Amino acid sequence: MASSFDPYRQNLTFHYANGTPFNVSVVELNDWIQNHIKVSINYGAQLGASIIALAVVVSLSRWEKRRMPVFFLNTFALAVNIARITLLMTYRTTHWVHPYSRFSGDFARMSAKDYARSVLGTIISWILLATVEISLLIQTQILCANLPKLQRLTLLAVSSMVALVAIGFRFGYMVVNCIQIMKASSMANYVWFSKATHTTLTISMFYFSVIFVIKLGYALVTRRRLGMTRFGALQVMFIMSCQTMIIPAIFAILQYPLNDLAFTSNVLTVVVIFMPLSAIWASVATKHSFETKDSQPHQYIWSSERRNSISSCPSHTLRSGTSTPPKQVDPLDTQVDASEKV
Repeated sequence: MASSFDPYRQNLTFHYANGTPFNVSVVELNDWIQNHIKVSINYGAQLGASIIALAVVVSLSRWEKRRMPVFFLNTFALAVNIARITLLMTYRTTHWVHPYSRFSGDFARMSAKDYARSVLGTIISWILLATVEISLLIQTQILCANLPKLQRLTLLAVSSMVALVAIGFRFGYMVVNCIQIMKASSMANYVWFSKATHTTLTISMFYFSVIFVIKLGYALVTRRRLGMTRFGALQVMFIMSCQTMIIPAIFAILQYPLNDLAFTSNVLTVVVIFMPLSAIWASVATKHSFETKDSQPHQYIWSSERRNSISSCPSHTLRSGTSTPPKQVDPLDTQVDASEKV
């Protein structure tokens, strides 16, 4: 007769500090270990992507752009995100996640470094969110600088309110979380606060991205009416704004059915990676593209490539029997290029 005993579902006996035994299911222990493995993989991917993005931004940004506030904010956000993910990863090496501490609730052997690491990680997360919101607020005002004064001030007021609500909720959650960390207590009673914080962040991302998409989409329609249909800086910003809105929104939605995979941390990581990369792409497109109906069919990425091509072509072949007209300047491209200098 086959035994009904399932070794994969047996209980393990642990003992409290006073010797009192308590049981832990193998299933529960395995689920806990698997969850930490999955979360660590997620954090590792975010850390690698952030390091690569920071290296790309620093190495490819033009020197004149590096003195601008937007570049500083975007670069600072990437550096802060690297520190944040590093702290989240090293959290797995502390006594907070020791099997005995986890299942017994006994954190008597927690060191001061363990507490400091957790508190610092919570504070850095708030700093990152505040940096992202400020950067988005500045870029929104730059993009809409040509609006009438009343509309611009109204937009500034609404945008500031949206950003401050997200920053304020995150600040309050940070304070509560730090208090609970120092008490070695659970955040189970503050689940509503966590959800409210994530909701305000998601709304903020949607709000700023919708402004970018609408403003840039209108600019693209205007360009097409002027006959400027070539791929350039505005198209880049339009694509990246849509991407910055959709992909973080996907992660924000996935955090609810897949909360054990820490998808919440991916939202800010995706945003801080996309913002500086879109600026670099748009800067290259603005500098090296000629977006008029009379422009040449080939777009040059490197300026030396274009110089070589022009020098190898006789001047009379550029415009059959006529002198080459001066390059047309797109005022919309000028606006985008000026926005990158803030």
